[in-house]
Amino acid sequence: MKSNNSPLILAALLFALGCSRNSGTKKPDASLYQSNYYNWMDINVDSIEQLLATKTFTDVELMRIHKDLSNGYQETNFEKSVFHARQGILYADKVNAQITKGNLYRNIGVLYYTIDQFDTAMIYFNKALDQVKLIEKKSIKDADNLAAQVYGGIGNLYNMQGNYPETLKYYMMMLKILEKYDSLDKDLLPLYNNIAEIYITLENYEEAEKYSLKMTALAKKLNNTEFIISGLLRESHVNLHNQDYPQALKNATAAYQMGKPFFEKSFGFATRILAQLSDVYLVGYQDYANAEKYALLSLQYAEKSENKNLISNSLGDLANVYLLRGSYSESDRTALRAFETDSTDLENNKRLFLILTYANIHMSHTQKILDYFARFNSIRDEQSNKNFQSSLVEMQTKYETEKKQLEIDRQQAIIKSQNLQRGLLAAGVIVSVAILFLLWYMLRLRNRRNRALEETNATKDRFFSIISHDLKNPAIAQRDALQMLLDHEGMWNTETLNRYYRELLKSADGQVNLLYNLLNWAQVQTGRMPYRPAPFDLAAELRKTDISLLQNMANRKGVTLAVEMPDAVLVTGDADMLVTVVRNLLTNAVKFTPAGGTVTLEVKSFGEPSSFSISIADTGTGITAEQIQNLFRLDSAHSQRGTADEQGSGLGLIVCKELLEKHGSELHVESEEGKGSRFWFELV
Repeated sequence: MKSNNSPLILAALLFALGCSRNSGTKKPDASLYQSNYYNWMDINVDSIEQLLATKTFTDVELMRIHKDLSNGYQETNFEKSVFHARQGILYADKVNAQITKGNLYRNIGVLYYTIDQFDTAMIYFNKALDQVKLIEKKSIKDADNLAAQVYGGIGNLYNMQGNYPETLKYYMMMLKILEKYDSLDKDLLPLYNNIAEIYITLENYEEAEKYSLKMTALAKKLNNTEFIISGLLRESHVNLHNQDYPQALKNATAAYQMGKPFFEKSFGFATRILAQLSDVYLVGYQDYANAEKYALLSLQYAEKSENKNLISNSLGDLANVYLLRGSYSESDRTALRAFETDSTDLENNKRLFLILTYANIHMSHTQKILDYFARFNSIRDEQSNKNFQSSLVEMQTKYETEKKQLEIDRQQAIIKSQNLQRGLLAAGVIVSVAILFLLWYMLRLRNRRNRALEETNATKDRFFSIISHDLKNPAIAQRDALQMLLDHEGMWNTETLNRYYRELLKSADGQVNLLYNLLNWAQVQTGRMPYRPAPFDLAAELRKTDISLLQNMANRKGVTLAVEMPDAVLVTGDADMLVTVVRNLLTNAVKFTPAGGTVTLEVKSFGEPSSFSISIADTGTGITAEQIQNLFRLDSAHSQRGTADEQGSGLGLIVCKELLEKHGSELHVESEEGKGSRFWFELV
């Protein structure tokens, strides 16, 4: 026999699960990021790009132009926005414009936040904080303004990772700054809103109500209707949790009356208000008629919005009403319809499967009960795993943050030089361990492949040649240089020390690149680089980071990098392998092209729609006919330094050739000594 209290208990449980539409799992209010002094939507990027291409500007003007372009592209073109922000930072460095530099670092952090790359976003937010310490010596208010925006951004990052204590910590740091300046009152509104949401997520309803009331009072002062309504809805939510049902209904009704004129302009706003009214009637009064009425109205506006997640949540609210009213088959059908509409929201899915479980209990559908309850538990397990993964990301982010803070604290030149020396020595140890590991690995491989003894011997000889020449000699040179730095500690000036440091880092970079090629090659040879073909957009993969990084490499060397590529290059293959091939070929082209030269990446379609020719051409030193014959032979490949004395091993092209062979393709080369080279391959 069913207990008289069971509908109330079930209503409370489903109400708690249904709160996901108002919880902190969604992205925080975006207005926390908006500049107080700039309307980015007013920027005409086409006009500014034309000016940049046709006129000459000072460094200060170039800094401002790239900043404007970064802001202008922020909503429409991620790659261009990041590129212009980085260019702006370069010019800000030249003219010592720390405020602009800090804001540009913050802009990049916001951009990576919008594509959910939270660890990278955190790095750039911390770079912006580095600038705050420099700015505050000149302008406390400018430093406070930048710091407040950065603290808000970091708080949002922690919020998205589910680390609510850290979220509150940074929101409170932002709040402390904003409350100092009356001119920043409009920025306090979304901050109060987000703090209240976090406290609701943490089930601290007393603090949630406190900040909700602060937000409502400030919204009334600024005559901001949207936030007044948001405050009323949140207070109704708290009232409902505290079982103050009359006050919950009063606040929800006030929000409804105030927001009704805006329903046709903002369907999501309408849905949120109507869903709260339905919750109050359902949980507070068991008034199923009114609960169904407002749930149906909420669904109508959700369907007008054409937002599948919003429609699914509204259907879930309606299924909940039917369940508690006793219309179990109707509840079952509505919950299934909600799941079919959108199954991406884990919190909503969990609520839907709980509704389905209870509905089928009442209909005595035993198999369905077991199935739905199993799926409910499966989602809980998935959420636990997601939280675990977020914790891992958080640990990495925390490490990066502490590392940046350590670098800030160590300002003195002597301490910096000692840290650099220790780092280089540690790198030497790591390189040595890696070499020993590779040596052991190759020896083991030789024993397994006795049937190809001649090829294995050639491989071993070439490998030892690389170790003895391309790794050993630079490592010895680094050790000797470090010894010289230690012997002359305190005697050399900063310029001399910096020259040594740059040369040491340049040598270390070359060794790291060589190790990557060695490891890639070893993985291919031993079959530990799995080939996973699938349809993907090669152009999009290259534009993510590789094109911009290689553009920076070319710019530093004074080489022009031209890209002639369709907006979409849809191919079938292993994305990681093909991106590695193009990156290696472009890197080689830049390496062997002198300043003033040109490297061209050209992608053309031919034959079938999914058939493409990918070509990398340069105007560099070129290759002799004899060298071309030996390019892809491990026993004949040899290292050759680039036009700016860059270090190499000859392994990169061999890796490219073998990766392409896995795709049934072949790497072709055309070259003439002194007139450049062209490498190309086809994907069909």
